[in-house]
Amino acid sequence: MAYQALYRQWRPVDFNAMVGQEAIVATLRNQVASGRIAHAYLFCGSRGTGKTSAAKIMARAVNCEHPDHGNPCGSCESCQRLLKEESLDVMEIDAASNNGVDEIRDLRETVKYPPQNQKYKVYIIDEVHMLSGAAFNALLKTLEEPPAHVIFILATTEPQKLPATILSRCQRFDFGRIPVHQIAARLREAVEGAGATASDMALQMIARAAEGGMRDALSILDMCLGYQSDVTEKLVRNVLGTADRSFLFHFADALRDEDPSTLMQLIDELMRSGRDPIVFAKDVSRHLRALLIAKSCPDDLANLLDLTKEDAAEYIGQAEGMTQTRLMNMLELFMSVETDLRSASSPRMALENAALKACLRTGETDAAALNDRIRSLEKQLAELTQKLNSGAFVSAAPAVEQSKVKKMSVKEAAPAQPKTAPAAGKDAQEAWKAALKILERTSTGLYSILAVAENGKLISGVDDHFVWEVNKDRDVYIVIVKKGIDTIIEALTQATGVPCTFEVKAPGRAKETSQTQAEADAIKELQTVFGAQNVVVQDKL
Repeated sequence: MAYQALYRQWRPVDFNAMVGQEAIVATLRNQVASGRIAHAYLFCGSRGTGKTSAAKIMARAVNCEHPDHGNPCGSCESCQRLLKEESLDVMEIDAASNNGVDEIRDLRETVKYPPQNQKYKVYIIDEVHMLSGAAFNALLKTLEEPPAHVIFILATTEPQKLPATILSRCQRFDFGRIPVHQIAARLREAVEGAGATASDMALQMIARAAEGGMRDALSILDMCLGYQSDVTEKLVRNVLGTADRSFLFHFADALRDEDPSTLMQLIDELMRSGRDPIVFAKDVSRHLRALLIAKSCPDDLANLLDLTKEDAAEYIGQAEGMTQTRLMNMLELFMSVETDLRSASSPRMALENAALKACLRTGETDAAALNDRIRSLEKQLAELTQKLNSGAFVSAAPAVEQSKVKKMSVKEAAPAQPKTAPAAGKDAQEAWKAALKILERTSTGLYSILAVAENGKLISGVDDHFVWEVNKDRDVYIVIVKKGIDTIIEALTQATGVPCTFEVKAPGRAKETSQTQAEADAIKELQTVFGAQNVVVQDKL
């Protein structure tokens, strides 16, 4: 006997064998048991969810001589004939190839004749959305008032394409995607029935790849069993062309750390192993979705994704280093690249471009990217403040080294009388813009703060001393800017070609001018005589 595919071998023959459609099965069984059988049904849902199987079971159930609580008995003459497909009273029509008005007119003529051996004549019209407009119009009257011995069962994956006049004449049942754990349980039965073995993780991978379709899952399992009788995770990955879990976590780590070198190496390794870029982009999208769920609702992650507690903890740990905004941006980017890869002349270049965009997100200047950076910096500042308040960094202040004395400003050595700083001139503004371009490449965090006008502005640039004032209600950036003051001075020095100094001010404070050369020489002479170490003078009582 010729080999029969697994999805045909394991097609359910009664309602008890249906997987994942409990509400629909209960309704259909009750209708058969009570005799309240409708004249037209519409089964909707994605591929492989059991629409055609339910239609065939329903056709046997309504014609069964001894139904068992709405289930076909499978042993009577009617059930045997229908199981062997020897009866002419149940007709399965493919609307994709019989979509013309002439075929529907022929059907209208045949429905007039009573069944030969069964109680009902059942017409199963698969992919009914493929019928033409004229064919739908020809079917309307017959579908609304068919003879008492006729039942129509329409099946479609796209119910939105059906006319409202057809939908209103049918009882509609929506078949949902089958949960992963139920698909895996069915696959386990198929593996044992085939006398083979399979690991639980391998079956879970097949169930997830099937995306809720039992037929797709059984087809993938059939291909795996074609290689060997022991189905392992490695075998499933080779059949599906997907990357392993550790590879995806490594790739996501590189995205989080903004490490383009590692990303390029991983993509090169992926392409050398012969993986499909489209499949990998889909895998990355799923991984980022898991991280986004872990970030948004970590307590429900294990239930939403059918994960173990250990796996859920791993996702939650990796998501800690990313913000929700960035995860959403990266997910949107890789979802769009899935479509672009199908028409790209060089899929590898498209994948690399998407990876670099996701990695170098700080180079973007749009509001969303800047807000994301600000949130990240505010989080770091809050953690630093909490540690300071808890005393984690309390220690004795070290003595000032003699080599650092030259860098001390007048305000640090001896407070001077405040003076009003002149407004930044044209040359200073140009130098500031040049320094910002340098910061955009070297320190995008500082750039994202200093380049936004709402955060502050340059108020002085005299004698190579630049003063940047924080706007009102933006005092939080003072600590961050002061932390990176050396980087800013280096950028200003590079932009102007001469040594520069930089100062950040809070709003509302008096502006000060830079120290003069005479003041600097005087301070240097005082430090030579008395030493550079700070001295605390206290009066004795």
